[in-house]
Amino acid sequence: MIHDGEYLVQSEVINSAAHHSVHHLKFHGNYGQFLTLWDRIGGTYREPDAALFAKETKMSQETFKKQAKEADACAVEVEGQDDRVYLNDEEQKKQQ
Repeated sequence: MIHDGEYLVQSEVINSAAHHSVHHLKFHGNYGQFLTLWDRIGGTYREPDAALFAKETKMSQETFKKQAKEADACAVEVEGQDDRVYLNDEEQKKQQ
């Protein structure tokens, strides 16, 4: 249920599906399985955005685009700029 996108609990103590979504979006923080205690002690606690709990906007295209943009920015920060070049089918045939 932690991956289902149903954010039923808005708690500072219970590590909910919303906390786990922040874990995936930000790539660091919210490592706890059930409680936020160890994340708070270790300084890795990340508060879920209140927008995750708003039923009318949480599954909107605008929310999805915002989350995707944030995740992409975090990936660049962690992994560096992706400078790989991908060839289309025609270009691949030329190189063979």
